[in-house]
Amino acid sequence: MKIRISTILILFVAVLLSTGCTDSSSRTALANQVTFAPSPDLTDPGSDTCTIEHLVGNADLRFAREVSCYFRTHTPIDFLNDLRLHPHHPVMVIDVPDGWITPQDAELLVQVIDSDEPAAPVVSPISSYRPFNQTSTVGNEALFLLEGYRTGKYPPSLCSLHYFTPNRTEMRSWWESYGQHGLIDEKEAIGLVRERYPDLLTYPSDGLPPRSIKTEQTPGGWYIAFIQEGSGLPILSARCYFVSNNRTIRLTGTVNQSMLVLPRDFSAQRCGL
Repeated sequence: MKIRISTILILFVAVLLSTGCTDSSSRTALANQVTFAPSPDLTDPGSDTCTIEHLVGNADLRFAREVSCYFRTHTPIDFLNDLRLHPHHPVMVIDVPDGWITPQDAELLVQVIDSDEPAAPVVSPISSYRPFNQTSTVGNEALFLLEGYRTGKYPPSLCSLHYFTPNRTEMRSWWESYGQHGLIDEKEAIGLVRERYPDLLTYPSDGLPPRSIKTEQTPGGWYIAFIQEGSGLPILSARCYFVSNNRTIRLTGTVNQSMLVLPRDFSAQRCGL
C-alpha cells in the first residue's frame, strides 16, 4: 500500500514547536519525514461513510462495513492525523485489513513516538474500559500502531489507554536492531503464530502438563516449536512453524507421538532431533 502523506508541513511543525515535544534536531528529522494535514470535521454533515466519524464512540457492530471502508482508504499516517485533530473523541476500531501497517509506515511512526501532542485514544468494541473525558498523545498512538505492526493485529490490545503500557526504549531498540532492517524479533514471530492459531495462546505454561516454546533464528526468519511436555515422557506432541521476515507463516511439521527427547534437545528447525 502506498503511503499517502499530505504536504502541509508548516502546520505540523508549528504544532510541534509550540508543544516543545522534541529537540531541534528531532524536529528537523520529523519535519522531513512526517507531515499531517487537515481532515473533515466530525460534525460535517457531508462526510461520507469512509471518514473518521464512523469510528468515533460507536459500539454498534453494524458499522463494521464502514470501519473496513475507512481503513481501506486511509493509511496509518492518515489515521494518526485524524486522532490528532480530534483528541477528545475516542475512536472505536474493530479490525483493520491484513498488512495495513507497512514497513514504510513503521519507519514514519517511529519518528513521532516522543510527541506529547494530544490525540484521541483508540478502543475496541469489546473493551470494558472506555476512555471517556481522556485524551491520549500522538506518541502513544504511534506506539500503539507500532505494537500492532509487530504483533500483526491492530488494535493490539483492548484500549490504547489503561491496558497499554508502552516502552519507548524497548521500541527504539527493536527498531534499530530489527525493524529498520526488515527483520522480525522472537516476540513478534511467536505473537504472529499465536494470533493465527488461538489455541496456542496457552503456550508457554508451567501448569500440568507443562507447555514450552522453542525457537531458532535464521537469516530469513524464525523456526518456532510449540511443545506439549509430559510427566513420565519428556515430549508428548509438538507443532512447528516458520515465520519469515515478511511475516508469512508456514507449518513445517508436527509430532503426534511421545518422544524420549528433552525439550532443550528438540530442534525447532527440524521439528525433532
